[in-house]
Amino acid sequence: MRRLRRAVAGGLLAFIGLVAAQHPLRSDLPAGGHFISEYATGSTATLQFVAFACWAIALGAGAALAARAPAPPGRRRARGAVALGLGLAAAGIVLSALFATQTVAGVLPPGVPRTTEGRLHDIGTLAAFAGLVLAAAASLRLDMQRSYRVSLAALTVILMLTVPALVALGIDAPGIGQRAFILVACAFQWRLAVELVHAAGSSVRNRGMPGRV
Repeated sequence: MRRLRRAVAGGLLAFIGLVAAQHPLRSDLPAGGHFISEYATGSTATLQFVAFACWAIALGAGAALAARAPAPPGRRRARGAVALGLGLAAAGIVLSALFATQTVAGVLPPGVPRTTEGRLHDIGTLAAFAGLVLAAAASLRLDMQRSYRVSLAALTVILMLTVPALVALGIDAPGIGQRAFILVACAFQWRLAVELVHAAGSSVRNRGMPGRV
């Protein structure tokens, strides 16, 4: 399970690093007015594809970690829902990587006809969002430490306040709002992975079984 946790961490760090590296390469796509999916066209297309692949790997490893995590009979459905949510998010990110977006800052430009490729990208992003929300909600039904619940509550507050704060400050920067959501999602994935490994270790110790998890 620690290997899976390392896969989550490595995938997330690679994803964040690759996305950050593209900003100075695309002066035509300032972060405030553009979503990261827009880097999947032009000179940074390959880098963004790899970035999405790294995030999908992190989500897939998280799903496997949740599926293997110990859970009493009454909590197994919740554990399965967490694994399902992360798996759905991973599939959504793969779909988003395979098909390019047509939108600019999430909005289809006037006069641009919607294509099948664009629709599939949008479906992928919606699946990723829905999967992450499902995983977060289901994780609250697991036997988690209080610190995990506090962390999840704090991340939720940050997510909910980001856009209102930008509006209150008069900052028209949808790209910043999207990046805030992504960073919150990545922080949630990492915190969940740490908690699942901790729970597995506690389960082994409680059974009095030696060995590594």
